[in-house]
Amino acid sequence: MAKLDGCAAGLNLGHWISQYGSKSHEHFSRYITEWDIDRIASLGFDHVRVPVDYFIFMDEAGNYLEDGLKYIDSSIAWCKKNGLGYILDLHHAPGFFFGHGDKNDLFTNREQQTRFIGIWKFFAERYADEGNFLVFELLNELVWDTSDPWNALWQETAEEIHKITPERRIVIGGNRWNSINELKNLTVVDNPNIIYNFHSYEPFIFTHQRAGWIPSHVAYKKPVTYPFSTADHYDYYGGADKLPELMKNRKTVGYNYMLAYFKPALDFARAHTDKALYCGEFGVIGNAEDGSALRWVKDFTGILNQHGIGHAYWSYRGFARFTDEQNGIVSMELAKALAAK
Repeated sequence: MAKLDGCAAGLNLGHWISQYGSKSHEHFSRYITEWDIDRIASLGFDHVRVPVDYFIFMDEAGNYLEDGLKYIDSSIAWCKKNGLGYILDLHHAPGFFFGHGDKNDLFTNREQQTRFIGIWKFFAERYADEGNFLVFELLNELVWDTSDPWNALWQETAEEIHKITPERRIVIGGNRWNSINELKNLTVVDNPNIIYNFHSYEPFIFTHQRAGWIPSHVAYKKPVTYPFSTADHYDYYGGADKLPELMKNRKTVGYNYMLAYFKPALDFARAHTDKALYCGEFGVIGNAEDGSALRWVKDFTGILNQHGIGHAYWSYRGFARFTDEQNGIVSMELAKALAAK
């Protein structure tokens, strides 16, 4: 399998210019600064993935906003200075956001598709002189009835980008929130600059334990360690017979479980040895205890590193146990494990 050069071990800059708490210059100018990029580089990471919402840089009339684009411009410059790769991820696109369900119309509205393609042509032209460290990720976490309209749209968009910048690397992910099991439904093309992507927060009962936005997890008060005994959490799943298929007939969820879980990705890699595969999001919530979080990260990244699959942790700030509320590093041991390649 081809390696994703320059993007082996990275961090997501989540909650900055996407899924933020406050849409304000005060937030955007302070939440991530050049100091943060310097620190990420000093910790040994080789790239960042930067989620961005389209309305940061575009108004409803389709005009591009320099006041919003400056945050992307400046962070690209900071990464370039530090020798970091930069994945520009369109997290919220015109007509599509992974949490909007039936409100999404990107795949049924040609006007929205034209706008989507136009955004990427704009970025291709704006950053045409930037080197190979800059990577475009066309859309975050597709959720749709079928992968067919996405396979058509991403190929059309990639073709337009490559008319402008033929060597620009492009990340595309599969359906069901970039599920590992949907890799098989992505169209694989004869283009070395297309990178195939999946996301993973498995096992979800561990990585999202007591997550405040998931009512069933708020109600489930029992701490979840890693590894854990399946019998200890039958009540979460509703009984032994309701366990996910991969957990059935398995006493413990640990390294061997994770290795089995990664099979679809490893099968994809073996079937497409000349293609690059990437895990753009993975992470464990701060509610998990320290030792379990570290063990999970080591197992997760260990398997990916062994097979040459690049990855980016969610997230440098917010959700995961990487920085605290004062932006201090929670665990240097965890940071070291995440940066290992």
